[in-house]
Amino acid sequence: MRVIPVIDIMGKLVVHAEYGKREKYRPLKSFLCKTSSPMDLALALKSNFGFNELYIADLDSILGRSQNIEILRQISELGGLEVMVDSGINNVLKVKELFQVGISKIVVGTETLKSIENLKDILEFAGYENVVVSIDILNKKIFSKCKSIARLSPKSFTKKLELIGVEEVIVLDLSKVGSGSGVNIELSKKVVNSVSVPVIFGGGIKSIEDIIELQKCCISGVLISTALHTLKITKKDLMGL
Repeated sequence: MRVIPVIDIMGKLVVHAEYGKREKYRPLKSFLCKTSSPMDLALALKSNFGFNELYIADLDSILGRSQNIEILRQISELGGLEVMVDSGINNVLKVKELFQVGISKIVVGTETLKSIENLKDILEFAGYENVVVSIDILNKKIFSKCKSIARLSPKSFTKKLELIGVEEVIVLDLSKVGSGSGVNIELSKKVVNSVSVPVIFGGGIKSIEDIIELQKCCISGVLISTALHTLKITKKDLMGL
């Protein structure tokens, strides 16, 4: 089971993402680090837990502002971390910029994806092995500006992604992000049982028990933030996976 820590960047600081309500996001207060600096928190996660992967959501870019490209460069240059980034990617120019600063994988989220054809263009340019597609779920439905995507169920859309060659999928339950309210096991089962590609799940993880339950469902990895910063999940907990 891959455990991938998450940092959400807004206004050049790491924020505490809660329930997908971005207007209410505030700088993160963590027991791991005295600051909300992305660089400091990336180092703290690496040194405290020994993580070798990191997921970054560049919320400024997702919301149509400028990419935090220098921050992403600095984190990618730390070494020992494979960095995957969701920065609202919907064109090959953004992909090129991210690869130029050393990002390992790009995350294409349904929130900002224009169409399936748009995704195919990105896959061809970036290389299928370098792209993870995030199925962003809000209020039990796919969150997307593309109507043809938004009307599909998460299960149906995941099958569609597999058919066009997507090699890895994230299911991100935005309604539960930062809530610590527990994961939607039913949703994870529906998606993972419908495809053979690896599925990473994020949103609501409150304890090591949640991760174990997802592992039993054959989920290949989890995205986690709040439970790490509040010390509800420790390095010792993760060593038992």
